[in-house]
Amino acid sequence: MDSRFGKMLRVAGLGLMLGPLGACALANVASEPAPSLYVLTAATPQVPAGAVAAMAQVVVEEFSAPAAVDTTRIVFQPSPNEIKYYAGARWSDRAPRMIAALTVETLHNTGHFPSAIGSGSGARMDLALVGDIRQFAAARVATQGLGQAATEARVTLYVRLLRASDRSIVASREFAATAPSASGKMTDIVAAYDAALGQVLSDIALWTLDEGAKAFPKRASS
Repeated sequence: MDSRFGKMLRVAGLGLMLGPLGACALANVASEPAPSLYVLTAATPQVPAGAVAAMAQVVVEEFSAPAAVDTTRIVFQPSPNEIKYYAGARWSDRAPRMIAALTVETLHNTGHFPSAIGSGSGARMDLALVGDIRQFAAARVATQGLGQAATEARVTLYVRLLRASDRSIVASREFAATAPSASGKMTDIVAAYDAALGQVLSDIALWTLDEGAKAFPKRASS
């Protein structure tokens, strides 16, 4: 009896000791500052006057990306062979999913597609836009001043347009753009990302419009 009672006391005492420690750990986690979340915006392409409307319906699949980019963290590349992340800052979604959603919105913004949707809807579409994120990072660039450097956003996407019926490639192309950051502040760096990605998505949308009209010429209208 005495040995059992002593064991119970020791277990109870251990629980009392662990309780405050666990509470402290939770308090420390909760007290960590939440990261600032940032979003990017869809582009509104300048469609040339008289451009032919592509009647093909397009599904945009989530882009593939290396593990270092397939994250909500915002990438900084101090050198071509090094990747870091900005502390206390995150995208509102994983980069591949965010870029795919913005691509859909950019295609809509042309006003020349009957339908553009993201993957997973189950709808039967004519064309599928798939691609790889080859670069999506802020990078340090040298300036004219000795020892001085600035930051610019670099975006490179390689995309393929496929016939949805048999996954045959209609066309493929790489698109790239850079945009300088006005300063080292996070808001300016995000603005540079927005400008570079906006240029790339505008170019992709106009290219998809052109290639879509070629792929379905009998269904195109002026």
